[in-house]
Amino acid sequence: MPEQFNTTDPLTFAPGAFETANHAVIGVPGAFTSIRVLAPLETLATKTRAVAYYRLPGFDGRPAEEWVVIDKAATRIARLTREHALTRIDLVGHSTGAVIALEAAKRIRQTSPNTDVYVHAISSALPAPQPILAGVRGAGGTVAAAARTGSLNPRKVWLAYYRRLAYGPDADVSPTTSQAADALVAANDDRITLPEEGLGRRHTRALRRWTNPDPETADGATLTYYHGAVDPVFPPRATKRFTDTLPGATLELIEGHGHLLLLTYPEIWDTIKDQIAD
Repeated sequence: MPEQFNTTDPLTFAPGAFETANHAVIGVPGAFTSIRVLAPLETLATKTRAVAYYRLPGFDGRPAEEWVVIDKAATRIARLTREHALTRIDLVGHSTGAVIALEAAKRIRQTSPNTDVYVHAISSALPAPQPILAGVRGAGGTVAAAARTGSLNPRKVWLAYYRRLAYGPDADVSPTTSQAADALVAANDDRITLPEEGLGRRHTRALRRWTNPDPETADGATLTYYHGAVDPVFPPRATKRFTDTLPGATLELIEGHGHLLLLTYPEIWDTIKDQIAD
């Protein structure tokens, strides 16, 4: 992955990545997340296929005082298609990143209709009012986590909530799932970032206002959604209603998994990489 970042451009990629590329893979992380969670995409880089990432404010060298603006992010990614005359672009997004990927796909279909567009959406965020409801569910989840841990220590409470975020309610019921949740937290403890109040607003304000405008403009793009069947943030039933509004979209529900599929269900990377390399 790129080790040096241009602070003025949220898109980052290895020097020379696009010199001979006619195909690009763009990774877009979710809120409060580094591009490093998308590192499995690096193996897809070839002379004709470039891999790039869209950085969110406060991570990977991007100034923390900036805001996530969905339209602006989507427009920047779409412009990449024209800058490098791409014949194919695969957009891989997690949560809020999946929304940015969808909006970028809409723009690419309008401005570069001869470019093949694929969206691989992992645990996608949903249109309003679901992000507001997700906030309410999250608040309830952290209160419950505090009760379970018997602590008001912010990090201890957040790590307890993180377990349920990853595996749903079974994280506190099933011994096998609980063990998996504990292992996940231990493996990622140094990378789990608490959603500080200011950063939280900057990462979520635009999403709370997003309504999935003009879904028909995504027509012609291949849209594939992967979602945890026990996602406590964006429920599967609401996700199904959302994907039904998108032309030709497919939805795969992953049993026993919550909102962090890219960490708890590594098989998803094999599936996505096979689709991209096909």
